[in-house]
Amino acid sequence: MKNMSLSSNTILIYRILFAGLSWFTFIASAVNYALNYGPILEWFNSIKAFTMQTNLIVTIWFTLAILWHNKPETLEKFLGPLKGAFTLYITITFIFFAVLLAPFYQPTGFAAFSNLVLHYITPIAFIVDWILTETKFRYKWNYLPYWIIYPLCYLVFVFVHGTFTGNYLYFFLDINALGIIGYALFISILITAGIVLGSLYIAINRKRTKS
Repeated sequence: MKNMSLSSNTILIYRILFAGLSWFTFIASAVNYALNYGPILEWFNSIKAFTMQTNLIVTIWFTLAILWHNKPETLEKFLGPLKGAFTLYITITFIFFAVLLAPFYQPTGFAAFSNLVLHYITPIAFIVDWILTETKFRYKWNYLPYWIIYPLCYLVFVFVHGTFTGNYLYFFLDINALGIIGYALFISILITAGIVLGSLYIAINRKRTKS
């Protein structure tokens, strides 16, 4: 696999570094919650957040890439078409947090550290990994409808969760606060952005892997 002149060992070290940082952040967040807020099992409620889910997804990918470092064909066989999807999801996390949430969220202490890792460092690290290494597996345009299934399911989950609990997790998904028109507008923006970003990743990949 071509990786822009970086050696295989360099890529491995890169992935170990960021996988380690991400796993540390997850574990430390759980411990910090247990020490300062309540039972550690309650921390798992945070997994409802799109940020937590997408970070967990790419961290697992990093981990499998490390474990199968000497068997890249195994990684490609099981997760080849999905790396683009995972890159799309973590890009959504990065962009939408930076645009919609960062201005209103100014954490301190450990929360500031976890915010930095989950919303900036890990997303950027995974996007860079995609840029450096995703130069062999060729995407197909029909991947896009499958890629957006998870984000669409997440939007449905948030709506159902909010309907029954009153907690829509994100202010821009709160139909009660936004009204039907505002809610429809934000949903349309989110879906359109996902389709555009997914199409961009596929187009870039197909350009780079053109025979």
